[in-house]
Amino acid sequence: MKLPTTEDRDPLSIGLNNKSDNDVLTLLLDRQRAALDAVGDAIAQISKAANALQRASQANGMIGYAGAGSAGLTALADCLELPGTFGFPPERMRMLYAGGAENLLHLAGTFEDDEEVGRTDFQTSGLGEGDILIAVSASGSTPYTLGTFRAAQAAGTETIALCNNPDTPLLDLADHPILLKTPPEIIAGSTRLGAASAQKAALNMISTLVALRLGHAVRGHMVNLVADNEKLRLRAQRILQDLTGCTAEIAMHTLLKADGRVKVAALMILRSLDKAAAERVLAENNGNLRPFL
Repeated sequence: MKLPTTEDRDPLSIGLNNKSDNDVLTLLLDRQRAALDAVGDAIAQISKAANALQRASQANGMIGYAGAGSAGLTALADCLELPGTFGFPPERMRMLYAGGAENLLHLAGTFEDDEEVGRTDFQTSGLGEGDILIAVSASGSTPYTLGTFRAAQAAGTETIALCNNPDTPLLDLADHPILLKTPPEIIAGSTRLGAASAQKAALNMISTLVALRLGHAVRGHMVNLVADNEKLRLRAQRILQDLTGCTAEIAMHTLLKADGRVKVAALMILRSLDKAAAERVLAENNGNLRPFL
């Protein structure tokens, strides 16, 4: 019986114990690079998925993620990182993880086998028409994740799937399927290696492209961040100085007035506005700072 690629064994894994540490590590790195090549082959699919996510974001739709095991952890990382990096509203983010938060420390595998739980998790998530659900599944056939997609389909929620095996149920169900055809893993079935690297790269590319199109990333800066700790305050100060040419003192003083919001502070400096006026002008331009730079 022919195994799925994600369960097959890489022929190069034979005899690893007889190789030096440096040779083993070099091989592992080479196979990571080979996995990333699969992302390049999926650029057109990734672009379509990013366009769908942008549309949902501009319509104030919710963004959901679904997954189980290590693929679910990759999805979870993206879900948690978007608010801090690009200012996606946390209240519009949803994470559907097999077994819930209680399963994050132990990753018990039984939870991913229940399609009905996936359906139920979707139904209680609040996702619906006008929203989007992004699922990550190396196998493309995880029952829990399939359950979330079948419920999403019934609810009119748009779907994006990232999978590493071709011709799989999740890709068939998805409105926007992304096949990341990575080679077999050095440790057969351990998809937290090459497959996960490809998944993470694709998710990073999707969110970064959307952030650029929405004006959340400008001139190489994450201008939609809210500076709520010392590291971010210093970063926000540097961003303001670069975008407006102001001094460090003016940048920090204006950030305080703007409650740490870089875009608002930038408009206050560039157009000599108070906070309320800057907020109004920003809203009139869909939160995009570019027209004022």
